[in-house]
Amino acid sequence: MPDRSPRRRLFGSATPGQTKKQPGARPGSRTTGYRGTAAVVLLFVLPLLCRAAASPEDELKSAAVLSFLRYSDWPAAPGGAITVGVFGRAAFAEALAHTLEGKLINNRPVRLVPVDPASDLHGFQMVYVAANKASDVRQILAATAAANALAIGDTDRFLDYGGAIHLFLIDGHIGFEVNLETVGHTGVTISSSLLRLGQIRDLHHGKAAQ
Repeated sequence: MPDRSPRRRLFGSATPGQTKKQPGARPGSRTTGYRGTAAVVLLFVLPLLCRAAASPEDELKSAAVLSFLRYSDWPAAPGGAITVGVFGRAAFAEALAHTLEGKLINNRPVRLVPVDPASDLHGFQMVYVAANKASDVRQILAATAAANALAIGDTDRFLDYGGAIHLFLIDGHIGFEVNLETVGHTGVTISSSLLRLGQIRDLHHGKAAQ
């Protein structure tokens, strides 16, 4: 059987030079699966040949999206395709399109569709939010919740606004935090092997869940 563990495939060098403090960290917070660690960092390998128009950070975030697609079980959909919406920065949408081009997820094709807060997202399995304006983020997250689509993004307070997975840059690498309650509403099951590499947020208590 092929090795489904993300550890061997995802860890590697990333572009250094950019540092961001881990969001949501408060006194008493603990990171799931690791002891004595302030944050769990998930390292995604940059493609050997990056497009000149894409920033290293966008390439890393796009690789993270692909990993969540690969290491999750997705509900059945008409036509069998996994439909991913992308809202926000055009440069990120281009990087994500490049990363997902030609990829199959459990023999299912991936379809990337630009969306906006007014879009009907029913039939979408995932939506990436690459926007910073709080009102836009809240509006698109309301649409993803109504459609039971998995919302992933990199905006500060993304989980507080109703997102499922928040990506953030720390020491030049990509880390993530997850709201499992929000994920559960989508019908998506994320591999425990992947989840243990990130932080599980308990929004009711404002800290990492045990």
